[in-house]
Amino acid sequence: FHASEFLLAFLFMRDELSWSSWLFSKEYMYAMCFGVAEYTLESNFTPWMKQGITIPTIGLVLVIIGEGIRKTGMLTARGNFTHMIRSLKQPDHKLVTWGIYSLVRHPGYLGWYVWAVGTQVLLANPLSVITFAYVAWRFFRNRIAFEEYHLRRFFPEYESYATVTPTGIPFIR
Repeated sequence: FHASEFLLAFLFMRDELSWSSWLFSKEYMYAMCFGVAEYTLESNFTPWMKQGITIPTIGLVLVIIGEGIRKTGMLTARGNFTHMIRSLKQPDHKLVTWGIYSLVRHPGYLGWYVWAVGTQVLLANPLSVITFAYVAWRFFRNRIAFEEYHLRRFFPEYESYATVTPTGIPFIR
């Protein structure tokens, strides 16, 4: 995930390429450490929770789907996809509504959400699945509202696009 994220940032977002392009924030590292700790504790004290192939297989499918959704969004939007929300419209900034953006208006966020929750399903971490789902949902609820405030300012047609195109993330209209 992180290597392909950095590669696409290198290809399409060179002007903002930095350490943060790897998407390793302090909060993200805490969340992943929580997931590893849960996996380690449950493996040692309740190993029966980690047996079987069905749940990890579902998790792996979610990870692959999430990665695919996000990277498809990045490849479709190209230079219009950025890690940093722009508060000023760039001269070459276009509203992308074709490809995967005709199905969901924030495939990058939806893909990351599915990928992050999928990593914890893959590890059969019930506490982390719930925690990741909720924390990521709150993050994206706020980020989407902020980003869409600017998109509505930049593109008058955004309102009609947003009316007919879902975010794909549960309970975020």
